[in-house]
Amino acid sequence: MARYTVHGRTQQECQQALDDLLAALPVTMALRPTRSPTGAWIARATRKAPDQTVRGLAVR
Repeated sequence: MARYTVHGRTQQECQQALDDLLAALPVTMALRPTRSPTGAWIARATRKAPDQTVRGLAVR
């Protein structure tokens, strides 16, 4: 499984980066834009392996 994290100084900047990632890759949103303890905004997306295996192990 691939995991992606995007960052932004504002919620709008973070949302735009997440939207760009969702448009560019076949990923699903895992975490909406959230303010981190440092004050930055972060969001996460994930993608399962295309063949449903990662190094020979089944992806759940």
